[in-house]
Amino acid sequence: LKPHQLSSGSACVFAHPPHSATPPLMAAECTLPEGWAAHQDPSTGKVYYARAGTGETSWEPPLGTVFAELPPPAPLPPLADYVGENGVIGDGWEKPLVDAVQKWFMESEMMTLFADASAFADLHCDVFELELKEHKLEYTALHNQFRQVFEDKLNGYLASIGYTPEHFYVAYEKCVDRDSGTKTMGEIMWCCLEYEFFCQIMCERKREKLGHPS
Repeated sequence: LKPHQLSSGSACVFAHPPHSATPPLMAAECTLPEGWAAHQDPSTGKVYYARAGTGETSWEPPLGTVFAELPPPAPLPPLADYVGENGVIGDGWEKPLVDAVQKWFMESEMMTLFADASAFADLHCDVFELELKEHKLEYTALHNQFRQVFEDKLNGYLASIGYTPEHFYVAYEKCVDRDSGTKTMGEIMWCCLEYEFFCQIMCERKREKLGHPS
């Protein structure tokens, strides 16, 4: 899993699919509302949620899903504490930074991201064709707009704790192969922000508005 810098100063977006066979949202510990269960779609490999008895399905975790809280990360020292007399940043700052971003994302921002996706779909789903025979430039432009919303939030959070997107890019690369929690965070970010998933959300919402079966 490799982050890709979209532009100078923007937060990294996970542009390549994860190598793990574990579906991203099943890897995160959570408790679904009664009657709901998580399943893997055999054609796409993505996780979907189904409610027994009603036949209701959703790509998004149903309302009332409770995600397990992560243990609090170690206090995040300011980056200046790692700068030596020669002005070079030393080692040891990467893991605390990744832990802080992981706690921010997994405990609050992940569900906000799903809510943002639903709201964005309500505004823009009408331009999508349900069969998606052709991927129009307009679809890509809307996907970039949605992705930018999350990038701006991540950039803002990093700035609030005294770090930049470039710091997070370096820290993630250093930690992802050593820590399963870092890898899971990256997989979930990739799943939420990748283009195909975005298009599925848009088409699903348009079907709901038109009263078509999923």
